[in-house]
Amino acid sequence: MKLFISILSSIIFIFFISSCVLFSKDIKTQINISSREYPGAEVSLTITRGLPSSPKEIHKSQLDSLGRARIEFSHKDTLNALLIVGESEFSTTLYIEPGSDINLTIENGLPTFKGDLKIINSYYYKIGLNAREGQEYVNANCARYISASSLKQQVYLDSLATFGTELKKQIEKDNSISNHYRQVLIDYFSIFGITQPMYFDMRVDNNDLITKGRSAILDSTLSNAFEGFSLQHKYIKFPTYRWYVNIRLQPIFNNILNYRYENGVKKGKYEYIKEAIEKDTKLNDYRDLLMAIFIFHTSSSSEMDYNLGSKLINSFKMDYPQSKYLTELEYMLTDFYQLKGGMPMKDIEMHDVNGKAFSVSSLKGNLIYIDVWATWCGPCIDELEYSKKLAKKYSNHPELKLLYVSIDEDTERWKEYLRKNLQFEGLHGIQNSEFVEDSSMITSLYKIYGIPRYILIDKDGKIINANAKRPSELLTDSYLDSLLVL
Repeated sequence: MKLFISILSSIIFIFFISSCVLFSKDIKTQINISSREYPGAEVSLTITRGLPSSPKEIHKSQLDSLGRARIEFSHKDTLNALLIVGESEFSTTLYIEPGSDINLTIENGLPTFKGDLKIINSYYYKIGLNAREGQEYVNANCARYISASSLKQQVYLDSLATFGTELKKQIEKDNSISNHYRQVLIDYFSIFGITQPMYFDMRVDNNDLITKGRSAILDSTLSNAFEGFSLQHKYIKFPTYRWYVNIRLQPIFNNILNYRYENGVKKGKYEYIKEAIEKDTKLNDYRDLLMAIFIFHTSSSSEMDYNLGSKLINSFKMDYPQSKYLTELEYMLTDFYQLKGGMPMKDIEMHDVNGKAFSVSSLKGNLIYIDVWATWCGPCIDELEYSKKLAKKYSNHPELKLLYVSIDEDTERWKEYLRKNLQFEGLHGIQNSEFVEDSSMITSLYKIYGIPRYILIDKDGKIINANAKRPSELLTDSYLDSLLVL
């Protein structure tokens, strides 16, 4: 249940985060939380801006024995931020202006607001509940929407507009709200209805990519690549809206790149996507946003590393030197900088088949070849056959350590696989939620979005390559030999 609430809270958070500059100087805001229901619970306020790759600003406090907590911070923007008490026992999005004094009491799981902005934050909570109800509808009908006729799909979309009808009327008729705040609430309310059709369309396109190999048939000029896709200028200022633009664009980008591959186009991916965007005049005012999202999209691919990221961002700088998204793209690159060759390795802890913990750092002094795999991964299993041959080829080199890190969630399945199959020469460990937090997983630390993945660490514990060659490739060259003589 907590996981369900956490997922929904994250969705609501993603829906409605926004900001706009109002003041030139930072002003302190104070939020007082009172709840006897959750004494000792952590309270966190999370703020994000811009692209999905933007850094998150998190402020934390803790309810004391009397159930009181305070969060203070300075800012110059009007914000929408997610407040969470405990492990999502309570959550709501807060509307915050610089210098606000917000007082929140939680009783029987329900909020009461006092102080500044009490009316607007009360409505925010109600809109959040409405969005959760709407999200349940979306989740329940997404599969049906994908396979439905266009006429039936429109019925589903029309149904989205019915959520919160009475609440919207209440906001429009509430005379205690100024016209300014009424518009703020209506815009906040509208985000769900605007973004969910984009989500539905993304799911349809992704399904077509899987089943048909394409989401739309492109012509050689790419002039129809973004047909059916449009942007609403009024909502571009909302990071939430831009987040859904990112989601919607993923299958479109993939379709263009698939066409490029199938037709042997020599032009680089960045230039090819840029060309497609420039062919659609309705996107003229949003080219830098779409290209920034493309770079973010590429950052989630297995090919992404610091060198490629630098190349993409340098191209972006040349094309859009004044873009407000440059800072966020450069922030995204910092994670990849830590994974470039010569940087200290990200140490990870895992457990062997006997449940004993060990870490990669315990192997320091050796050349370490890490194989990230899982029993359910077909390509991983295929490469393990080459790993056996690799181990045999270098059996006279004890300074080469082959480390197999499984990310199977089912620990027993992993153990059973190793028992039923010939043991591979090397060390075996497992990382999953049974043993480690998500942030300590090798997939998180090394930004791994698909397996198999291979990592090479030198004898000094520094990264040689965080996206190294596969065993099948290493068998046919002398790359490991050159490293072993160092």
